[in-house]
Amino acid sequence: MLLDFATQGALTKYRILSNTITPRPIAWISTISHNATLNLAPFSFFSVVSSNPVIFSLCIGTKSNGEQKDTLRNLLATKKATINLVMVDFLPLLESSSQELPYERSEASAFDISLQAVHTQYPPIAQGVKVAYFCDLVETKSFGGSDTSVFLEAKGCFIDDVIYREDLRFLPPHLGRVGKYYLQVSELIDPKKP
Repeated sequence: MLLDFATQGALTKYRILSNTITPRPIAWISTISHNATLNLAPFSFFSVVSSNPVIFSLCIGTKSNGEQKDTLRNLLATKKATINLVMVDFLPLLESSSQELPYERSEASAFDISLQAVHTQYPPIAQGVKVAYFCDLVETKSFGGSDTSVFLEAKGCFIDDVIYREDLRFLPPHLGRVGKYYLQVSELIDPKKP
């Protein structure tokens, strides 16, 4: 099957990407609004763009009514975000936090998600998260559709002492997205072993 994206609709392109670019890491992004409401939303169209400086990309669509998502609105206002990387224990809360809520309502409050202030200049992390990045907004870009590409520079990182190793050879048990399903890395393959 050869598909020409020029003749495919947005939903078709989304489904092809979400089922073939896998597993995709999940960024559980915390941002704060101008009136101090905390937003906590998951995104699986998320990746590393550069390691020096540390730059992440994030693709943000619109709400079902066509308005900007709260994460984008907050990023444009405050220029700050915290990227929480999610483990299987957080899956029910992650799923709950993907619901559209009114702008002035916090997912943390609505779904009883405990937070932990780790860095005073950035939004808090979800309590129990093992890895989080503290980011500044670098740039947003639109390519003509309804999505906005966001580029975030990580200024710091939190790694829980439970998993941290000085040689930096640790593997957090993070979730990834495969289509509509989730995947936790459970088996590592060493290319040097048969």
